[in-house]
Amino acid sequence: MHNTASGQLPVGVSAEWGALKECVYGWAEQFIIPKFLADSKARAYGDFERFWVANQGRHVAEADADYFAAFKAQVDGAVDILKSLGVVVQQPAMVSEANLSFPRGEHHGCMTPWLRDPFVTIGNNVIELAPRSLFHRRQRFSVRHILASTMERGARYFAQPDSGADDSAEGPGWGYLEGGDIFVLGRKILVGHSGNCSNPEGARWLQHALGGEYDVEMVRLDGLFPHLDCVLMTPREGLVVACEEAFVEGLPAHIRDWDRIVVGKEAAKRHLACNNLVLDERTVMMPSEEPHDFVAGELKRRGIEVIRTPYEAVYRVGGSFRCAHQSLVRL
Repeated sequence: MHNTASGQLPVGVSAEWGALKECVYGWAEQFIIPKFLADSKARAYGDFERFWVANQGRHVAEADADYFAAFKAQVDGAVDILKSLGVVVQQPAMVSEANLSFPRGEHHGCMTPWLRDPFVTIGNNVIELAPRSLFHRRQRFSVRHILASTMERGARYFAQPDSGADDSAEGPGWGYLEGGDIFVLGRKILVGHSGNCSNPEGARWLQHALGGEYDVEMVRLDGLFPHLDCVLMTPREGLVVACEEAFVEGLPAHIRDWDRIVVGKEAAKRHLACNNLVLDERTVMMPSEEPHDFVAGELKRRGIEVIRTPYEAVYRVGGSFRCAHQSLVRL
């Protein structure tokens, strides 16, 4: 890749383990607890589920100031680490009051600390997605200015058909995709399907949009998990971190023979042990808390440098480092 005239790299992602040069990363400023609707149930877990139900519609800073301070410090700390490593980090704008009521005319929360789901970058395609989750549907408005700017950098920017105001709909044209379900493994694209988020019609649309250059495969998951990245990480080609129990039909054939680090269901669900940030094929960023020691140790045994920073206040909500970022440039 060559720099553009402005000095920016052209947008493009070839694989999950490509060297991360630029990403969109979540921020804490507009963390408003969504209404506890059907789309929330797959994400909330344990103590935070009870906090979520009790504080629907409230900004977390008002609901629990001490917790919010810890949460914000951990998000900001991760961003500072990325910037110190030379990664260009873009962050969202405020979602307007009108768009906070999208798509049903009612304000039911905003989750801008996690920006994996409203779009995806595959090759030079920057695609606004149609999430099943209502609180993910409005996230696109916080990053659309960033996505539109990629057109001047060689990207092919377009959007999946909107998913409307119903909780969900079935049939042709009603495809759902969320970025947490999508893995870019070169020309092979995996799309998770737990029944909670992305669906087969969404995968069919993605194959159509990308064309024959890519092979899109749907992967069935245990309904306990919302997304594929809750149960899978690919630090480099030939190595996976996976919660094997979550794959209803076993690991996909494309990665079945890869070296694997196996994570249990509890660690994957409660601690998001698979949901880490691959910086390149030799470096991973992950939480410093003790439940992550096993994966960190196994990665180090395989020659991967592990950068660790506190993140429990963030991942207890149901999304860790991968959920927080979406790549724009991976070389």
